Amino acid sequence: MGKTTVYNSWQLEELLEKKYGERFEADFLSSLMGGVSGSFDSKRFHITFKGGEYLLISTSADGRAVLEELLPTLTEVMGNENPICSYDLQSSGIEKKDAEPTIEWDIVAPQDRIKEIVNGRAFSDGAKILNLKLYNGKDVSDYLESEQEKEDRIKNARIYGIDPGSISDAEIINNLSEVDLYFMIDAMGAHIWRCKHDMGHGIIPEIDLTEEQYALEYMVYQTTRFGVELPEPEIDKHITATPSYNAWYKFYSNHFKDVLTDEQWNAFQQAQREGQDTSAFMPSGHWTDLLEKPVQKSLKPQK
Repeated sequence: MGKTTVYNSWQLEELLEKKYGERFEADFLSSLMGGVSGSFDSKRFHITFKGGEYLLISTSADGRAVLEELLPTLTEVMGNENPICSYDLQSSGIEKKDAEPTIEWDIVAPQDRIKEIVNGRAFSDGAKILNLKLYNGKDVSDYLESEQEKEDRIKNARIYGIDPGSISDAEIINNLSEVDLYFMIDAMGAHIWRCKHDMGHGIIPEIDLTEEQYALEYMVYQTTRFGVELPEPEIDKHITATPSYNAWYKFYSNHFKDVLTDEQWNAFQQAQREGQDTSAFMPSGHWTDLLEKPVQKSLKPQK
């Protein structure tokens, strides 16, 4: 697997803990989510890592010294390959002065990654890249996308929420009931989480979950059939959760995981298998009941 000296986030976290001791403190379970988050000399940082492929580290605006100190160690982790670039990442809703110093490595497709960064396709949440510096001796202008390249990319693009990924028959998903769609989303989300967990602990080898992620976001976008408000799918952007979607998911999750007893759950599953009426096991009310209500301001009565 590539040139990296460690192959998953769990191993990377262990390496950093051993090398830097008390100066390094990782957040609980962060390595299970495809990265390592925490603090170094009390400065926040976040690493996104995939063994044999890429590494990205960002720190708080006042944490540039963290990058400078970790740079040699992370370069060694990446098989002594130099970073492809550095920049300040201004996430959506963050002021320019709080942009996070960031360094990236990519040892599989560095040219493609640089092109994504230069042409504003590296992040899907409206983040801005400031003070971009390339480490390969080329100019940023060398990677600017031509109009023809942009047209070709859009024409052939896969779009989260539209592309069904690993789903073999999208029509089946399109016709699921609201409750059955919840169960499919819950199962796919659990599958992806379990795979990341097992990869992080070295239980299973690294696997590509791209098709499963497309499938999950396709199903999530299908919740709009039931009134859930989600942004329109766009090229290079993931379907991100909204308060509307979170209320919908929580409504069903709370009911089937916390309200139904084990006996009721088993009876519900049996009724489903036998094609019987399951209305007695459904949650009461409506998922919109969980949406935050706007606060109505009024003048206090005069005494």
